[in-house]
Amino acid sequence: MFNSTQAPMANNSNQVQKGQEVNKVYKTYDLSIFRSIDGNRVLNLQHIRRLTDSLKVHGMKCNPILVNEKMEVIDGQHRLQAAKNVNTFVYYIVVNGYKLQEVHTLNLNQKNWSKRDYMEGYANMGVESYIKLREFVQKNDDFTFADCIALCSNQKSASMFSLKYRLNTDKNINVSQVFVEGTWVGKDFDLAQQFANKIRMCKPYFEGYSKTIFVSTMIGLLKNNLFDFSEFMHKVRLQPKALVDCANKDQMLTLIEDIYNYRSRNKVNLRYS
Repeated sequence: MFNSTQAPMANNSNQVQKGQEVNKVYKTYDLSIFRSIDGNRVLNLQHIRRLTDSLKVHGMKCNPILVNEKMEVIDGQHRLQAAKNVNTFVYYIVVNGYKLQEVHTLNLNQKNWSKRDYMEGYANMGVESYIKLREFVQKNDDFTFADCIALCSNQKSASMFSLKYRLNTDKNINVSQVFVEGTWVGKDFDLAQQFANKIRMCKPYFEGYSKTIFVSTMIGLLKNNLFDFSEFMHKVRLQPKALVDCANKDQMLTLIEDIYNYRSRNKVNLRYS
């Protein structure tokens, strides 16, 4: 007996129940009609090579790229470039009204964008703070990307930072969310470079100079009025083996304070200042 809560079975095993037609799939060899959308992430050349090799062997499968009414590619820019490489066709679907936000959503549901992808995307759109960050990252590639964001935010951590300088408030917000939304503005990029240069001066005495624990600790100290960087380097040169890796920031700060106060009559408290 038929259960009304279940869909009826097709009488013919070859019969396929069709849903509502929403978008048509097109096919074209003219790949010049497609445009890249401002802010999309930089192409992954290794991924393109894999897709190109697959197309040479297996040909193009019906995996349409998505474009908006302006023929800007929303999803499938790697497939499109691979098709260009082997001079073949693509399938595509036109979805009206899609913009960069949908690009982000689709990629988050597939292969997550990295912070670098967002930086490149917004920098390519001409967002000044992301352009400056990209220049800073290129110049200071011995530091991690997250530490470069922290340096350019003039904060000890890239996870949280104060927007007092921007919103006239002491409220702390999640920098990751701000960065992804394209509203991250950085702070003093010249000061960030000064910080990076000073931290790098420790390289001859400490192989771990570019590790996050040391970088974040030094950012905090360089903002501390009680901390004299020249005095610190003087003490480091007196004890060239004193700087070592630490398990956390508290241990690193204690170590630096001990180095700073070496042979000093007047001890400076750097941990609680």
